Amino acid sequence: MNKCGKMMMALLAAFAVCFSLAGCSLQDKIKEYSSNKEQCYLNTENVTQFSYKGNDYIILEDTVSNGGLGEWVGYIRQLTAIDEAGKVLLQENVESATFHTLADLAEKAPEAAYIIPFLNVYAAPNADTYLIVDVNGEYHKAITHEKLKDTDIVFDFKETKQSINGSFEVNPANATQLLCDGTVYQVTSDVVSNDDLGRYIDILAESVTFDTETKIPFSKEDLNKIDWNGENAGQGREQWFYTDVYEIYGTDTTEAVAVKVNNSYHIAKRQ
Repeated sequence: MNKCGKMMMALLAAFAVCFSLAGCSLQDKIKEYSSNKEQCYLNTENVTQFSYKGNDYIILEDTVSNGGLGEWVGYIRQLTAIDEAGKVLLQENVESATFHTLADLAEKAPEAAYIIPFLNVYAAPNADTYLIVDVNGEYHKAITHEKLKDTDIVFDFKETKQSINGSFEVNPANATQLLCDGTVYQVTSDVVSNDDLGRYIDILAESVTFDTETKIPFSKEDLNKIDWNGENAGQGREQWFYTDVYEIYGTDTTEAVAVKVNNSYHIAKRQ
């Protein structure tokens, strides 16, 4: 089952201000900068809800732009593995999250259908009727239960991976290619900047070691074998760390997408 979620442009943007505080590590800067903020907690039985100062809030589909944020008042900052019903299976602190954290999260919760980051919580500008929570790179309104109306639409966590109908996977016959809905995407050496990234699509969280000539991935058994006789001498090996997949601004996803490989976003073109 595919392990979906989003990482991490929004996280980097949310914490970029911390780099301007000199003299300590990034995590120290984050802790110092957020020391007066309220820690919020996800409802582990229903990921569309969280608590803030003892009150329960429901996350809505309704979103605001970056300019629609009020004061930063709290934080969740958890990378969450979620099942199809919206139950939180596992959480990891996003401050220390890495590619390996994503892979571990997927491995520890194999029944997870989605991996989604929940970041900071903001007040509404010039109002106290709702909060705003940063989920998967979008700013969603959140209201208390008593304010929920029949016309309100609750946050649909199942849509967080929807840009292309299917999910991406590494081609088992060619580690430099991705497969999605029967389409083959060839990963190229061309890279794009973060500014060229569009909507988040999927996350792979997969490390692949492959033969540089045949592009066929090595199995775990192959990687664990000791070449006592030197039979594989001269055999080239390459390792790619696949993480998230994004749209490219101005490019249809049926033609090309951006995939993060070894910390750079490469263009993957339809074959």
